[in-house]
Amino acid sequence: MKRLAIVLCFALMLHSLQASQEQKFPISISIFNNGTMLPGSGYAGVFSKTIHPGISIGSSYLYSKGKRSELFQTLKLGYLYHQFSQNAIQLYSELGYQYNIHSGLYAQSLLGIGYLHSFVNLQQFKFDNGEYKETGKWGRPQFMGSFSLALGYDFQQSKKLPLDVFLQYQFWLQAPFVNKYVPVLPNSALHLGVRFFPFK
Repeated sequence: MKRLAIVLCFALMLHSLQASQEQKFPISISIFNNGTMLPGSGYAGVFSKTIHPGISIGSSYLYSKGKRSELFQTLKLGYLYHQFSQNAIQLYSELGYQYNIHSGLYAQSLLGIGYLHSFVNLQQFKFDNGEYKETGKWGRPQFMGSFSLALGYDFQQSKKLPLDVFLQYQFWLQAPFVNKYVPVLPNSALHLGVRFFPFK
């Protein structure tokens, strides 16, 4: 039993060493359009009919890499603007799986969780001691959870360029939104982005 534990520890050390040698810590940047909608709504079921722009930047850590697959973790910081509704800052992480289809083409699925800080785009007041006072200047903390599907192309394999481009559909939830009416707000975002590898 003791020998088995030693062998397992040794195997994990080799696996970690191999993974650390393959770490490239890519930088990903995407612009996106966000909509308050469920999957299947909007244009082609994924794109909001109104423009609510956003931007996201992040990186990822590679857990394991197989012949045609990769398991990784992302860390992303995002911002979105929804006119007459809210501004929001996102900080979240995703567990991702990538399947390399053929000649640089790949597909990904990602499951995320994180923190969101929103600022209402309308003035808010409360009646206090006989007068109305403005509230909501500092925003409010909220939870976000997400599920994404992405399709990308890696130029490292065909052109030897250290970057790839991707299109990502993200469905995410925001809570609590309005406790009595809409406790959980569904959102959909379509990202167009690049991922490049400045560190080798």
